[in-house]
Amino acid sequence: MNFTVVRGADTPWGNAFARALAADKRHLILLGAREEELQTLLREIIRKHRVLVHYMISDDGDTGSIVSVCEKINDRFEVDLLINYTETGFGQRLDDYDVRSLDRKLKTQHATGILYLHQLLPNLLLHAHAQVIDLWCPSNHASGWEQTLIAFNTRFADYLNAEMRESGLRIDTIDLSSTAESTDRVVTILESILPGFREYRVAAG
Repeated sequence: MNFTVVRGADTPWGNAFARALAADKRHLILLGAREEELQTLLREIIRKHRVLVHYMISDDGDTGSIVSVCEKINDRFEVDLLINYTETGFGQRLDDYDVRSLDRKLKTQHATGILYLHQLLPNLLLHAHAQVIDLWCPSNHASGWEQTLIAFNTRFADYLNAEMRESGLRIDTIDLSSTAESTDRVVTILESILPGFREYRVAAG
């Protein structure tokens, strides 16, 4: 039985992706820092859809937490899809940050996606057509240097995508900065990326 891991399921975008995937009859593992929001989402999905749902608390600012969560996932579940959602936000000039806060923001916002992919990669590679969807959601007024960081991560994902092509793993990158969260937008993204998305509901209807 395959599961989809949804990072940031306690955020509006992550929540929307989780609900859309559950409606498509995909079993879910919800990750986030806010347990109350994850529990609420889990109850809603279980009430509306006949899928299995689990949640785990993760701290993206703590490498040990990321490793621990991924180890639990790899030990207990088979994963064929990772929704690698990241919120970013650098509201100041680079030289206005002190080194500790800059270090934490860079690690939390721009390194964790690679860490999650690295830790879940052996699990994903067990499947012939596993997928990773990197979702970048910068603040509304992202600085130029933040946009450059996102562009770097996008190019890095493109490189990994080419490197992993023979394994069957596919990595897609979506920049969510130009639109507000909406169910229609989420469904459009998933329809364009996931083979067979919504076929279950179409056939059932």
